[in-house]
Amino acid sequence: MEATWRRIMAFLSEHAPATAREIRPPAPAAHVERLRKRVGLEFPPELLTWWALMDGVDDQRVHGAGNLIPKGYQPLPVARVEEEYARQSRYPDPGCCTSEGTHRKQAGQAGFPFCTANVPVGRAIDGGLLCVDLRTGERHGRVMEWYASEGIYESDWASVAEILDEIDERLSRP
Repeated sequence: MEATWRRIMAFLSEHAPATAREIRPPAPAAHVERLRKRVGLEFPPELLTWWALMDGVDDQRVHGAGNLIPKGYQPLPVARVEEEYARQSRYPDPGCCTSEGTHRKQAGQAGFPFCTANVPVGRAIDGGLLCVDLRTGERHGRVMEWYASEGIYESDWASVAEILDEIDERLSRP
């Protein structure tokens, strides 16, 4: 992932320097640890690696980086991830999320309105969220999409690494 991210940043620095400047340096470890404690579930190593490489963009100010992640998503800073998680977690999926903090569904399964084992990592300009599913199962770490009207459902990516691979592939095409 590190090599892929370096290629992405090199391309952006040369061809889209304004976007490259908006990508924040690595996320503060204290922010990541605070979020991990709040969520109380295991984060996939690749998500931790991504945050160790960058801390998203200021989605409340920057709109030019909206095409960084396909489908118009911008990577969120960890502090904004925590805010979004707190906001959406107020509406847990009654078919999945229990009052004890466990989950009836496995990673990758859809739900409504929001599963508290999903951590937002990106925001679309239309309000959608890109999330990483932390529920147990073989799809732990699966990237999910969330919209208020649709709930949480599988995205086109199995992992954060697949997102970065797609970005890298799109940027490296002639």
